Amino acid sequence: MIALLDHRETSDRYQGELLREGKFRLAVCRDGIQWLIQQKTHAESLAGARWKSVGYVTTRKALTRLWLNNTGGIHPKLAQLPEFINRRTA
Repeated sequence: MIALLDHRETSDRYQGELLREGKFRLAVCRDGIQWLIQQKTHAESLAGARWKSVGYVTTRKALTRLWLNNTGGIHPKLAQLPEFINRRTA
């Protein structure tokens, strides 16, 4: 059975997730205008773990700083991201 991805940012199967490291993950917000750094909470549901955002950023520089402050390290995939998140235009 294949688990379907979820559109809810708090879901353990959120479709915008980019990477996980321990109890933290990086995702793109539902509207595609910012990166989210999220921390796994102790709350569980039938769908799995729940995630709480600890920060929202739009630049790789801010993302790297926030990731370091929360996780204590730098994930190598952060360097592969664009300098600014690709903002959707209306």
